[in-house]
Amino acid sequence: MNGSDYRQSLDASRFDGTETRFSAWTPVTNKLFQERTTLILHWFDLWMDRQRKEFLCQLLKRCSKTQLKFTRDCLAESVPITQMDFTAVLPRFLSLYIMSFLSPRDICSAAQVCWHWKFLAEQDCLWSPKCIRLGWFLPYSPSDHEYGAWKRHYVACTASLDILTPREAPLSLTAALVQFGVRH
Repeated sequence: MNGSDYRQSLDASRFDGTETRFSAWTPVTNKLFQERTTLILHWFDLWMDRQRKEFLCQLLKRCSKTQLKFTRDCLAESVPITQMDFTAVLPRFLSLYIMSFLSPRDICSAAQVCWHWKFLAEQDCLWSPKCIRLGWFLPYSPSDHEYGAWKRHYVACTASLDILTPREAPLSLTAALVQFGVRH
């Protein structure tokens, strides 16, 4: 039963008392329940944002799984989706195609978003073109069940690069020129 079905059944029964617990606050009649609900909502309206959030957290902690599912369905219907994970909506090959335009650093950053993005970021179809473009070929053919071989190869190749910092570059260039006998 989704949120709207459940709400319709609530409207139909209008709290006939069949699902109440007995306590000092247990509504005996619909009128009493409405009065107490109005009182609680009045207090809620007077609270600050932090107090409202605390109240909602405490209320949700007391809910059963079915009540939490009902709340989720109500929120899904009333709150518009403003942001959506394209990898969850698009077919995998389109998600990988979009991610193929990212730099290796950006792919590694995207892998930290969630498990599904990490899974996509490890795919060989993203890393093999980047390796091949730089002339880094795998010395073996990965098996069908091997996962992330091209990424590991890319990381290993970049780790072995001898990269100079801006301060080191002029000194290294001068040393190379002297070594080859070029004078400036």
